[in-house]
Amino acid sequence: MLRNQIKWIMVLVLSLTGVASAENLMASNRLECSSFSQRKAEFLIPEDPLVLEWLKQIQDTSSPEQQLLPAMEGNSAQTFNNALVALAFIVKNEKARAERILDFYAAATNTNNTSPTAQQFYLNGEARGFFQHVALRATESTDAYHTEYPNDRWMGDMAWLLIAYKQYEKIYNSDRYSAITAMLKDLLISWYIEDPERNGGYVQHGWRNGDTRLHEDSGHHEGNIDCYAVFKMCGEHEKAAAVRDWLSAQNLGDAGLPLDLYTWSVLAYEGQEAHVLDIPEHDLRYRKTLEVNGRQATGFFHSPANVDNVWLDGVGHMACAYFASGNPDKGRFYSNQMDAFIVERIVDGVTTHALPYTANQLGGYDWVDTSKGFVSCAAWYIFSKNAFNPFVL
Repeated sequence: MLRNQIKWIMVLVLSLTGVASAENLMASNRLECSSFSQRKAEFLIPEDPLVLEWLKQIQDTSSPEQQLLPAMEGNSAQTFNNALVALAFIVKNEKARAERILDFYAAATNTNNTSPTAQQFYLNGEARGFFQHVALRATESTDAYHTEYPNDRWMGDMAWLLIAYKQYEKIYNSDRYSAITAMLKDLLISWYIEDPERNGGYVQHGWRNGDTRLHEDSGHHEGNIDCYAVFKMCGEHEKAAAVRDWLSAQNLGDAGLPLDLYTWSVLAYEGQEAHVLDIPEHDLRYRKTLEVNGRQATGFFHSPANVDNVWLDGVGHMACAYFASGNPDKGRFYSNQMDAFIVERIVDGVTTHALPYTANQLGGYDWVDTSKGFVSCAAWYIFSKNAFNPFVL
């Protein structure tokens, strides 16, 4: 009892004096102790350059073409994750490396493709989009760049890939990818429908389960946040406004939703609706403080659950969302937390640093190898260190 009283007296004194913690007064490469302090940071721990080096080495060693990256140092090349890495390379001005990824998808647009498992935008002349994941290298059961088992051509992946192309176009003032940009935009527009409830409209899901069916009966919230952002980037302001009307009617400010519905909303709305970040910030079913390599680090689980695990993508989301909302103290704090989860990886004899997908295997993450890096986490780490909002040109 006395111990708790002392703790809260300390917190009150620190808050009244404007001091987040004693560690914030020390060197910037120290993590703030989140148990006894406000979750704010005056200093941003400098970006670890070996995280970018890990992405480079993974790109160079994972496929003979040195274009796509696997998600977790394996053989699964995911469209969403490669779009994120392309964005990370753009942020770091690794133009040629971003082009390797973007060139792959731009070239996978053979209108004469007849293979239902190939990573091709067209099937029998019909625009269908790209699969969520394919094999990078050939296996006993499939060829390289083919799907090993039925998966989706999901609208969210198309939106993120289009975001990467639009960011490249803006940063480098280039029309190099104008053809694939138009294809992706037209595909998303073709999947758009007016909401039967007359609340704007939304983009439908896309092809499901190996093209066995098209769309679901309702709209996908997270994917339509992506589409809202990319429609604005493409100048499709009427469609963007309609999607936002639909999203506004979906009660995405309610408690208990997936974490990225809060963070991506704030990013897509350019810092507006920042109050929704209070939901995961103050709910200990989302926010977790773990012992990591002998020190405490705070992060977030992907949804409200009594699970002591941290989803590293989500920590990056929160950092970027706080930066976008004009709260850099919080942005720096959560960006700093990510450094505690960095693991060393030796790739082809080169020492690099990476971040695992989750801190441990609790909560359904027994498939995660926490000793290996995950490319989306590396991308969000780089975004957070550069206060980058991928949803805004």
